[in-house]
Amino acid sequence: MPDLLRVLVPIAPDQQPVRILLCGVLPGVNHIIHQLHVRRFAEAGEWSPPLPSSVQGEVIRILVRYWRSAD
Repeated sequence: MPDLLRVLVPIAPDQQPVRILLCGVLPGVNHIIHQLHVRRFAEAGEWSPPLPSSVQGEVIRILVRYWRSAD
């Protein structure tokens, strides 16, 4: 399991982290990140670097967003 899923992210008391995962072959994952950037979902630099996956030949990239419990 990637360390980014284990580490508690420092946040305000009313916010909770939500982690968005992309898993697959590196070119495909990077293509989806680029497409999400074009659609203004997230800047490409906000995603984690490619992390090893338990599936051979695949990577995981993680984006953390915060959810307010009052929303």
